Amino acid sequence: MSGPLRHVKKEIRILGLDACNPSLTVGAVVRGGLYLDGVMTFSRDAEEEADLIANKIAKSRYFPELRTIMVHDPKSLLDPKIMQQGTRLPVVNIALDSRIKAGGYRFYGKDRQQLWIKTTLESPSLEKILSLTKSRGRLPEPLRIAHLLAKLNIPRRLFVRSVGLPYFLPRWRRRSSWRAQSVAILAAGLTR
Repeated sequence: MSGPLRHVKKEIRILGLDACNPSLTVGAVVRGGLYLDGVMTFSRDAEEEADLIANKIAKSRYFPELRTIMVHDPKSLLDPKIMQQGTRLPVVNIALDSRIKAGGYRFYGKDRQQLWIKTTLESPSLEKILSLTKSRGRLPEPLRIAHLLAKLNIPRRLFVRSVGLPYFLPRWRRRSSWRAQSVAILAAGLTR
């Protein structure tokens, strides 16, 4: 997808990337804010990390249905311009900290739901995406799931080698809601 988002559907596919883990960048593919479609992990070995991640996203099985990428990167390791050029998808950088003002971020939200956002998307599309992915916490749902998984420090051996759902989930659970999948992932990560 090379142009701006014309239509934002209820079950838009969004990739949430979280770079809080020092050894992994974790991604969660979410439909709207309702279903977890998959989990992707990327190692943090190379200097050209944003370019490598963009290439891996473009080669993943989820790429044809992805419409946007949300990134939570407190240390600014992932360059959004490189990721946007590599995937031809709009990238939305989201920060929770108000100290980020100088980096071209703008304020979004009310009261407790305050976010600092940097993107090339138009405001109506951005508002619709954020309203569809609203969750209980401050982060939108794709980023919240990716952030939870990144903070668990789950070893790479628990994930499928390429991309996709962890292999330890039974087939019937792979099609169920993201809550059941999140609970299974969290339980497996805590027991190992």
